[in-house]
Amino acid sequence: MKWEHKCDIDWLRSRQRYLTASDIKSLLPVTKTGRKREVTDLDYLKVMASKMVVLNEEDCMSYGAAARGHILEPYAIDALNTILKEMQGPEAEQFYWWDDKLVSIHGRAIAFSPDAMDIPMMDTPAREPHAIAEVKSYDAAHHLAVAYTPKEQIEERWQIACAMALHDSIDHAYLVLFNPKMKYRKTFVIRFDRDELKREIDMILQVEKNWKEFRENGPLTKMPPNGGIHSHHGGNEDSIIEEIMLKSKVNPV
Repeated sequence: MKWEHKCDIDWLRSRQRYLTASDIKSLLPVTKTGRKREVTDLDYLKVMASKMVVLNEEDCMSYGAAARGHILEPYAIDALNTILKEMQGPEAEQFYWWDDKLVSIHGRAIAFSPDAMDIPMMDTPAREPHAIAEVKSYDAAHHLAVAYTPKEQIEERWQIACAMALHDSIDHAYLVLFNPKMKYRKTFVIRFDRDELKREIDMILQVEKNWKEFRENGPLTKMPPNGGIHSHHGGNEDSIIEEIMLKSKVNPV
């Protein structure tokens, strides 16, 4: 099957107003392996650059593994609910799939897009979430590799910690590794409690604080130190592309 998916452009644009887990990952003072690293203004500028581009419908498209992962999410959540009922009985907590929804709080600089929460998807939830689920549909090799990685080394824990850093009400989460192409061990469920991610949450809150400081007093509030100037002149890329296509039709090569 040729996997292809198109996300909601309003959701994609709303992400530009906040730091999300993918942004925070590049601003952490530690590497993937846990080594200390220096985070500079250049790192923050790179993240800010992604917030300044004009997004269009083409940016909404994903293909291959990325598209597959999104399309399989509701199936993974169904599997999670089945597993929880088997473990916890008829009173097991229920998870609801969330699609292209950004969860934010007024005045905060971070936000997250849940794959599932213990409350139904809506613009204004009736109550705060107490649990979330993060779905990953990797290829077979990575599926098993993550499944057998010690919890404190699982990279996906940062996405969960980002949600917990925003919402104090989230006290636990499930990482769902889902690969229905496997003959067996199709689904792994790994639980993270809030106290297990205290270090990660504290680091994310510090990144949020640093980001606010960067926006208020960082390099973009000043002229470039190299004497260069900036301008809004230059047109719009979509308009330029349209003009180029029109010219190529009028004057075919």
